This record gives sequence, structure tokens and C-alpha cells, in this order.
Amino acid sequence: VYVPAGPFTMGSNFGDTDESPEHLATTKAYFIDKYEVSNADFKKFDPNFTYKDGYDNHACIVTWKQAAAYAAWAGKRLPTEEEWEKAARGTDARLYPWGDSWDATFVAWDETIPRGGTIMNAASPYGCFDMAGGVREWTDSWYKPYGGNEVACESYGEQFKVCRGGSHFCDPFSFRSSHRFYLPTNTTGNYYTGFRCVKDAE
Repeated sequence: VYVPAGPFTMGSNFGDTDESPEHLATTKAYFIDKYEVSNADFKKFDPNFTYKDGYDNHACIVTWKQAAAYAAWAGKRLPTEEEWEKAARGTDARLYPWGDSWDATFVAWDETIPRGGTIMNAASPYGCFDMAGGVREWTDSWYKPYGGNEVACESYGEQFKVCRGGSHFCDPFSFRSSHRFYLPTNTTGNYYTGFRCVKDAE
């Protein structure tokens, strides 16, 4: 789906300390996958990739290194944090992809739910599905503080990549579009962790 260039509200002054300060960020125009990359998609790239029978249309569970390799193979790339958050919340600073009110029927709670298989199947403002729930989604961004954030954290730097979107074992707070999570590049951390790709708009 297409996301136009321009500013949007990123971060939160009311979430975890790594989400602050709320600020205006800007992206160029880009395309982002409507759905998370599926097991069947990933197996086209890696014939040795294995997954549970009957789960062709479920989001794949992979490391950042695997996700980045797939994106390059597909002629795409992983989204930056800015691109992911803008695609999820639009330009009206909403808390969740569907709006400001929590609704569990919009969320794919675990790996048993296929892509786009939630009860109410709500899309983000630009038409992306499962940006809250499904898998935690890798971004291409290192876990670093936003400009103006003066709260020290030993995990900041170029050792962890940011994941977005929430997954099983998360609470409503963690499904917010501004929420940040992070992992090393060579593991899923035993979480339900996958990705979607982006491509620059010509």
C-alpha cells in the first residue's frame, strides 16, 4: 500500500521512557506490505525454511538477519521505525492502527491466527493489517533514543534492532503503535517475531 511523503506525530509522552518525547517526524513516500510476510512467502526465498503444516498463510517467525536477507532478495527492504509507525497510526496521532480505543477483537493474539484473520480485521489508515498483533515486526532501525530524550539506557546503541507491533503475551499497552521493543539481530528471542517489507516510491 502507498504511504505519501510528509510529517506525522511519532512517539508518546505517556508511554515508556524510550517513546518520548512525542515529536514530528517526516518520511519520503514509500510502499509497505499490506500483510506480514507469510511462511509460504519466506519458503520461496529459503526452500529449507520449515513451519507447521497448514500454516502457509500465517506470518513467518524469523530473525532480523533472515528478514533483511528476504527483503533484499525481494527487491525491497525493512522499514525504518518512522516508516513503520507512520503506516500504523497515520497522521492523527492515534494510539492503535484502528483508533484510540482498545478493542481485543481487532488483534491477532497468537500464531494460530492467519494473516488478516482477526474477528474485526481492522486496517491502519493506509490499509495495512495486523500492525497490532500478529508478529512483532522487525524494523531496520537500531535501538537508540529519540532526539531530546535524556533518559539513559544501557541497551541503546547499535547492538539491538527495534521491533514494533506487539504479539502474544503482550497487554493493550504494548500493542500501541508508538511502543518499542528490541532484540539482537540473530534471534527471535523466543517471541513470535516476523516482518513486513517496504519499497521506495519512484
